[in-house]
Formats: sequence, structure tokens, C-alpha cells
Amino acid sequence: MPDYDVTVIGGGPAGATAAISCSRLGLKTLLVERGALNRHKPCGGILPKICSNLLMETLGASVPMKVMSTPDNLGLYYVPPSGRGNGGKVRNYSLLHVNRDLLDQWLRDLAVKEGVDIRNNTSYLGFKDEEPIQVQLKGEEIEKVTTRYLIGADGVHSVVREQLFGAEDRIAYVFQEQLDAIGDFEDCFYAFLRGDVSPTYGYLIPHDGYIMIGVGVPRGYLKSSLCYLKRFKEWLIAEFAFHQRSIIGREVWGIPYGYIREGRGDVILVGDAAGFCNSFSGEGIRLAIESGEAAANAVEADMMSGGGLAVVYSEEIESLRRFVQKTLSLASSMTDEKREEFVKSEISRLNLN
Repeated sequence: MPDYDVTVIGGGPAGATAAISCSRLGLKTLLVERGALNRHKPCGGILPKICSNLLMETLGASVPMKVMSTPDNLGLYYVPPSGRGNGGKVRNYSLLHVNRDLLDQWLRDLAVKEGVDIRNNTSYLGFKDEEPIQVQLKGEEIEKVTTRYLIGADGVHSVVREQLFGAEDRIAYVFQEQLDAIGDFEDCFYAFLRGDVSPTYGYLIPHDGYIMIGVGVPRGYLKSSLCYLKRFKEWLIAEFAFHQRSIIGREVWGIPYGYIREGRGDVILVGDAAGFCNSFSGEGIRLAIESGEAAANAVEADMMSGGGLAVVYSEEIESLRRFVQKTLSLASSMTDEKREEFVKSEISRLNLN
């Protein structure tokens, strides 16, 4: 008998959701987390409100106030290439604003309550595709565990994915600064769409008394990242009375940008490891939760009928795959003219959120 029915590598939203959902099926589940308790995860912390509903439907828990940032709810404000005068707020629409470190730890704490065995400060070294699968881990010492199913939830630079499919270079990078700054801003997530500021978009978030700004940069544009930030700030100064006193911090992280990798045999991938990210907005937490739930559904189905976990999982995530492909098509085809049309459409439509 294997040591575990399911082993999940990575304790972010995708991994935690998969682990909790598998444990609730009565499966002995291991969650391997490379970081320590309360580890830091670079992120803007913006979630569509549907995430709260998804967590309630999937895990029976909504996002608690203790993980929220200030302000906890933000409007959505688009600024097109022509500037602020032709931009505006999306009507009847709001976003959740969380502290990503606290959100992830809350989900892992929930996993412990649900009976998941969690190993913190433990690195995943690789697996041998045998029956059962042999997984090599390194905590205080190197150990091997056996598992029937393996779920890779170890992010955009997934080691599980690399072992299955090789290195992946279809990655975009987000450059973010936390600033002591002021300006003419409301409690909104500001999305700035202009090609000479970012090939994807720039953003601004009022965050816990500071201001966070960032730009998304596909891999081929990395050398120009600081130039994009400089142009972005010049735009903010010209139209939003922006004044920067000091830089509190600077971070960079990767997000998927155009790949979908589902898995093979009894090894599957979820969240960023699989490529589940909105290529246009950079948002991935919603898709992380949905893919984590899909992984558990696939495990349950395969245990009942067989056929191979990856085959069943591929059917479970068909709608997610189509969504990612649609957002990639939108992001990669954007010109400033199309950005103008997009913003005009978004701020004129009525939302029921």
C-alpha cells in the first residue's frame, strides 16, 4: 500500500484546494510546502468576488476579514491609451483586496483542520513513475514517500511540470513597486492600457496606506521593464497628480502566458503549474481554486472507473482550457486602437456583480 493516496506539491490556493477536497473524499493526503509558516508570496492581492463564492461552494468557507487588505473592496477603473478623460469605473463591479500571505496561510490552516498532512520547509526533488509513484522530498533530511496520485501545484516554475514536459519559457513577468506616494486616486484597482507603458497593462492599487504600481512584461520584453515603469510613472504624474516620496519595496514574479500542461498518467498539474492564468488580466487565483477542485473530482472519478488520472482530468478542465486560450488571444492581439474600444465597451456596460 502507498504511504498516501494523494500527494500535492505546493501550498498555494490551487494546492490547498486540491488537498482539502481530496481529504474530504476520505483520501489520505499529503501537502508539501517549500516555504515556512506565513511565507511570503509576491502578488497584487486582487480577487474577483466570485472567488468567495467558489471557496464557499468548494470548501464551505468564505474569505475571512482577517486576510483582507485595506481597503477590502475596490472598484475597477480602466484608463485607455488616450488617457483618463476617456476612462472610468466599471459600473456595479467590485473586487476583493486580500493580503496574499494571509490568504494562503488561512487555506493551509484549513487543510490541517480537514486532516491533510502538511510538510512545511520541505522541497520536492522529483518522482519515479512507478506503481505506486515514488516521491523524493527534502526537509531536515531526504526521504521518499509513495503515493497513488501526484498533483503538481508548485507554481509557474513547476519542478513537477519540468520533469514531465521539460523547461517552459512561455512566461510573463510582473514588476511591482510599493510606494509612499500620493495622487488623485479613488478606492479602485486602476488598469492602464497603453502599449508604450506595458505590452499587457499597468496597474495601480491603494494598499494598506501605500500605493502599489506594476507592469506586466512578456518574457521577450524583460530588458525594457524599468523603461516601462518610468513611462508609467510619467503618465501618472501628468494625469493623476502623482507624487512619489520613496520606494518601500520592489518585487518581480512570473505568471503563465500561453501554455496549458495538464499532466500524464497519474500525475497532473493545477494552478500556475498547469498554466491556468488569465493572460489579459494576470489573475490566477480563481482558476487555481477551480483547477484544484477539478483535480479532486478527477481523482474521485478515476478511483471509481479507472482510465488514468490525466485523461479524466483533461475532461474536467475543458472549460478552463478554453477560457485561458480566449484570454491569450485577446491579450496577444491588443493594439492601442483595440484597447480604446475595449475600455469604451467595459465602462458602458451594466454589471450585476
